[in-house]
Amino acid sequence: MKKKTLLLVCLYGFFTFGSKAQTEVPDSVLNLQYFIQAALDHNKQLKNQRLNVEKSDIIRKQIRHTYIPTIEASGTYAYSSGEVNMDTDPIPFSIPSMTLPVPLPPPIGTLPVTTPPINSAIPGINESLDYNGSLWMGGLTAKWTLFTGLKVPYLSKAMKHKIAAEEAMLAQSEAEIIAEVSSYYDKIALLTQANTILSESEKRLVREEEVAKRALQEGLITQHDFQKIAIAKLELASKQIEYAGSKSLLHLKLQQLTGLSLSIVEALDVNLDPFNPKVGNGSYLNRAELIALDEAIIASEYKLKSETSGYLPKVQAFATHSYAGVKNGALGPLGFNEISAYPINAVGVGFKWELFDGLHTHEQRQKAKIELLQTQNKKEEAAELLMLNYNNSLNQLQVNNAKLNLQKLQQESAKKSLEISYKEYQNGLIKISEFLEAQADYEKMVLNYYQTIYDQRQSTIQLLNATGELNSTSLQN
Repeated sequence: MKKKTLLLVCLYGFFTFGSKAQTEVPDSVLNLQYFIQAALDHNKQLKNQRLNVEKSDIIRKQIRHTYIPTIEASGTYAYSSGEVNMDTDPIPFSIPSMTLPVPLPPPIGTLPVTTPPINSAIPGINESLDYNGSLWMGGLTAKWTLFTGLKVPYLSKAMKHKIAAEEAMLAQSEAEIIAEVSSYYDKIALLTQANTILSESEKRLVREEEVAKRALQEGLITQHDFQKIAIAKLELASKQIEYAGSKSLLHLKLQQLTGLSLSIVEALDVNLDPFNPKVGNGSYLNRAELIALDEAIIASEYKLKSETSGYLPKVQAFATHSYAGVKNGALGPLGFNEISAYPINAVGVGFKWELFDGLHTHEQRQKAKIELLQTQNKKEEAAELLMLNYNNSLNQLQVNNAKLNLQKLQQESAKKSLEISYKEYQNGLIKISEFLEAQADYEKMVLNYYQTIYDQRQSTIQLLNATGELNSTSLQN
């Protein structure tokens, strides 16, 4: 019994270790690119967009396959019986008079005889005849489309550019997901940095609280001054609780976006540094929406041409090889074993030219023209909005870069002021309240500095997105 128990414990430990090993990821791998790739692989909307591209490609192939010959086999067997009703009028006919040589014995020889004219009629039929028999037929038919009035080539090119438009929008959807994941990633890093700052302040307050206790016992400070340290600790604790709650929500959101386990997301621990990615000389004209609309315009133009080609004739070649017959049949008193025709072969070319289709082609052309104009209007509107977005993103990045330099100087100045205040407090030159005020100023300046780093990173991402350059590779410093 003990051996069985030991074996179960070992097996449980083995599988528990295996499951943990599958969820653990080295900290060095938990970078922004890792979470971005996980989100791109997990997102259902992106999966559906990729499937739409595949579906459009299948449709394009189907259009091109119009020129592939088709072969079909057909066969029919049936037993048929019924009644044939025949009701015909008499058929009149006449035989003119004729002179015929009648041979006689010699010495007479021949004697001409003239017959009188005959006027008569074949009697009409008014009868019902039963019939029955086994009918069978079968054959092979091949069809080959030779000319579609240029409809197939134009539709194929339209689908090609439609696919290009869908791929461009797929890239833009990926960029939006990258921007969203980067935002939550940076927010978590910002809160991590803020917690580090608060932890440092807490350590200072704990250390000074011990000093203040002794000073209070010796009468060097008042109870009011000592109470200020306790209040400062409570304020720090309140901020830490607030940041911890916000961080938990961000972990859940990032877990939802990436599909990773919550333990992996919670293991994220990175520093927040300014963003200096390789930004090219892109412009809003490289934005995926404009590329997609350009492709959509070309697709609409080909669609219009395909509708115009509806006025042209269509040509198709065909070939048939078939057989038919009736077995064991009867028609009235007439019976037969088989009547068949085999083989029946035919080869030829046919064409269809709709000279007037009830204005259907004309109306389809009008619809295609309207769709083309609508797409052109969408592109003009999108270009105006994207240009405004590009200028705003560029201006925002420039502002944040300037603020970042200023905040860095303010942080360094606040740090020096805190060091001076701490030395003055230790030497009894200032009160505890002044030291706590210097520490609060330092915390505020450091938090503002990292908030500016967050803003600088996000404005960089927005600029990359505005120029169509945002991808997981472009975010590498």
